[in-house]
Formats: sequence, C-alpha cells, structure tokens
Amino acid sequence: MAPRTAFVLCAGWGKRLQPLTDQVPKPLVPVCGVPLVEFALARIAASGVERIVINTHRLAGEFVRLFPRYPEPSTYAGVPVFFRHEEILLETAGGLKNVEDLLLPGPVLVHNGDILADLDLEALAAAHEGAEALCTLALRSSGGPLQIGFDTGTGRVTDIRGELGSAAPRFLYTGVCVVDPALLARVPSGQAVSFVPVWLEALRAGEVLGGVVLDGGVWRDVGTVQEYCRVHADLASGALRLAAPPTAPEGWPVWRMPGVTLGERAVLSGWNWLGPDCHVGAGAEVGNCILWAGSRVEVGASISGSVVREGMIAAGHIGDSVV
Repeated sequence: MAPRTAFVLCAGWGKRLQPLTDQVPKPLVPVCGVPLVEFALARIAASGVERIVINTHRLAGEFVRLFPRYPEPSTYAGVPVFFRHEEILLETAGGLKNVEDLLLPGPVLVHNGDILADLDLEALAAAHEGAEALCTLALRSSGGPLQIGFDTGTGRVTDIRGELGSAAPRFLYTGVCVVDPALLARVPSGQAVSFVPVWLEALRAGEVLGGVVLDGGVWRDVGTVQEYCRVHADLASGALRLAAPPTAPEGWPVWRMPGVTLGERAVLSGWNWLGPDCHVGAGAEVGNCILWAGSRVEVGASISGSVVREGMIAAGHIGDSVV
C-alpha cells in the first residue's frame, strides 16, 4: 500500500541557521522568496498522498505566512493539511507518535521540512511496499555524513552510526522515509525520542529496516548561512535547478520582487535576490546578497555576500554576514 499520509517535520530549532531563524522557523526561511518547506510540500502533494500532517514548535505563529488559517486545518495544492503543535519538542519519532491519531491507515511518508530535495518519492514508496520492513529509508551515496550501513544486495539497513559493527557500505540518510504503523508501537507516547534508538532497537531484535539509494535529483541540507547563500548562488548560475512550487511567481526564480526601489547610482553586482518592498539607497553597492522583504540598505553602504533580514537596515561596510 502506498502512503496515504505524509508527516512533515517542522518543529526543530534551526540553531545552525541562526540568526535567520530568529525571525521565522527554519522551514519558512525563504529561498528566492519561497518558504523552504514548500519544495517538500509540492513534491509530497504530487506524490498522491491524501493528507499532510505538520508539527510545529518554535515561532509556530509564523506559519500563517504560508497557511493563513493556521492552526486550523488548511490545504496545500489541493491536499488537506493538519497541524499539531508541540509545547515540548518531541524529536522525530516522538513527533510522529504524537500525531498518530491524525494518520490515515497504512504506511506514512515522513519528510524533514528543512531540506531542499526533489527525491523520487514514488520509488521510495515502491521499495517499502516490497520490503515488508518496519521502515524504509531514502539514502544517498554522498552529500553529507554517511552513517547508515546498508546492504545494496538485500536492500536492508544493517547498522546506524556504527553501533552494530556492520561492515556494509555506508550511506547518507536524507531525512525522508516510509514508516510502517508497526514501528509506532515501539515509540513511547509523550516522550522526546529520535528515530535512531528506535531503529537500533528494532535491528537488535531482528526486525527488518529497508532502504533505497536515491542519488538522482537534488538533496541539499540548508543547515548554515553559508549553505543558504550557496543555494542562491547556484540557482543564479544554473548549477541548481528546482521545480517551482505552485505558489511561486511565474518565471521563478524571480530575482527582483515587486516594490523594490533603487536609489540613484546604486550598484548591483553578481547575483542578488531583492525581496518585496526592499530599498537600496543612493550610491549603495550590493553584491551577491539576499535582501528579505522590507529590508533597507542605507545610502552609500557597501554589502557583499550577506543576508539582510526582514525589516532590517544595513549600513556601512558589511561582508559575509547577516544583518
């Protein structure tokens, strides 16, 4: 059975991406103006699920930017969306257990809300359907920490973080998996617990965890300000290509949004994303920067390789920084 429900993890702290995440949760950090989580939501909605469940925690009220009715049930690309707020952060497995009552029967697609990815979700679902596994992990050969021991011949996970001493080749866990309802019986209610100890306990008990290597498409962990800027640079150069989510403006990525004003003799160089209603003052120089909505660059300022957050003012000489 293909997953009928998708659970999108949006309740993290986003500490590595601070201070960007001081204003919005990491899943809502804009990529050329589109909230990061939308790239996941668009793929999930297109995969045929019947329901999406999102957990929230820090700065949860900011989700009205994407779902004006939050926390009331909403829709995304025609798919019903339900929310569950976590007063205490419950981590990955605990978060899924906490929404058990919102899940439709059958396996659940679990997707981190803070990664930039266009993985083949249908291939993942097909791999799970044929594996008779408690969980099937979407893996990649490279791109981050290789912590999952995986036997490509059997399609089974053999180790996690070297805890079981397996000699099988190691792969990256993408933050995307399909979970069988039976796995939830191993997760305690109301407790903060990640998938890792649950998976390890299942492996030690002789249960099957499956996997599939999905090296095609995009997978980026937008975990630091440097990587956030690099994503924009790669979009500008064409090194990174992403399908535009349904709410994105026509022709996305659009590098100058409505309401942008430029003062006399303002100079733009390299690539720059200029958000709605931002202003670059007279004689200012801006290069390879991201200006969020309503931000300002003062007269005569010079900024490069930097992010100016929503409503903030950049003055003087600034390089490789966040305002």
